[in-house]
Amino acid sequence: MSGTDTAPTDARPATWVGTVAETGQRRLRVLLTEGASLSARQVLYGIGPTCDIDVLDPDPLCQCRFSNYVRRWIRSPSFASRPQEFLEFLLSKLADGQYDVLLPTHEQAYLLSRFREALASHVGLALPSFTALEKLQDKAHFKRLLDELGLPQPVATIIRGHADLDRAWQFPFYLKLAHSTAGGGVFFIADRAGLDQRVSQLERDGLLNGRSEALVQQPAVGVQSTVQAVFDHGRVVGIHSFESRRLGVGGMSSARVSADHPQVREHVARLGQHLAWHGALFLDYFFDSRSNRAEYIEANPRIGETVNALLSGVNLPELLLRVSRGESPGTVPLGKPGVRTQSFLMILLSMAFDGGGRWDLIRELCRFHGGRGLYENSQDELTRPGVDPFSRLPRIWITAQLLAWPGLARRIVAKTVKNYSLPEAATESIKALPLDLLDGGRERPTR
Repeated sequence: MSGTDTAPTDARPATWVGTVAETGQRRLRVLLTEGASLSARQVLYGIGPTCDIDVLDPDPLCQCRFSNYVRRWIRSPSFASRPQEFLEFLLSKLADGQYDVLLPTHEQAYLLSRFREALASHVGLALPSFTALEKLQDKAHFKRLLDELGLPQPVATIIRGHADLDRAWQFPFYLKLAHSTAGGGVFFIADRAGLDQRVSQLERDGLLNGRSEALVQQPAVGVQSTVQAVFDHGRVVGIHSFESRRLGVGGMSSARVSADHPQVREHVARLGQHLAWHGALFLDYFFDSRSNRAEYIEANPRIGETVNALLSGVNLPELLLRVSRGESPGTVPLGKPGVRTQSFLMILLSMAFDGGGRWDLIRELCRFHGGRGLYENSQDELTRPGVDPFSRLPRIWITAQLLAWPGLARRIVAKTVKNYSLPEAATESIKALPLDLLDGGRERPTR
């Protein structure tokens, strides 16, 4: 099967579970917290056939709006720059009981977790405690958690300011801010000159100030991989891994192949049980097949991009929906290994982002439509006209823009990521919000 528009199919995965639509009840009404990210777009394919979905987003041109699975787009305040307004706006949409489930598809999970009890009194919602969530969201906290559980990671050091970096380092390494999205706070440092230049820039931006933590991390060994899981109060109900076949903007996977690393499944189950995790998470790691060893480099307390899992037979959004409704589903079987997928639009964007010219993009278009190379026996994750005809529109529009002016890629990526990113300043604003903001102090949300 090639990467062309004829590839997608609406066949149900082998692990498909019964839904309200199939049991004679009304369709579930679901609200997504944003519609700009790849995660949100891919969640649509897991639950869209059986749910009525509305999407919050500040951008009227967010990609989820162009889907026959979305009933309505609702303009909302930015959760990062205006968290209190976002919360109050969200509560106004939930208060009349018009939604059954609220699905935080991206960094909004950080804000919502802090007020999860107040929100959960109005709608089905699966999120861990704020304390547990911060241990994954914050890269320095995640390093400490791995140390505590004895889980493997590259050699890493927590630093706070310029003075902590004034020592002999083994180059190259990665300098990572505690909070960042889409690789925006992760910097590859090749030598001392590069370090001094990067530190000066971060100090000018107020991001390396002696108070906030950052991480110096050595490169990991092996193939970059990701594991995604859904938990029911500390118990794994669904898990899926994939290896990267190509990386895109910010170091994210733009092409994948499903895989199974048993030790990773065991590690993730132990981590989720330790944190009493409720809801979704994913970890990025490198897997060295020669030593059969994984090294964890980053964690995210959200569902991530799920079409590779869906086509392998594990419907993670459906499981998250059921857990959000208060169900306790049994653990679904593992998906099929070797399933190849790609996000062609992200491949094209990353090529232009990295300086590729018009003819480079045209040659990639020809490879895609011919199902050659990376696209051979591979399905597209974002554009799936076989089940979602409107999904063609974002690809057509962005491809046309890039062919006209490849330099637009950086502007497109920056605008999109801004809608769902969680910079350091936003985390401080969120933590400063009063805990009784949504309930007048009657119930204090779990921290």
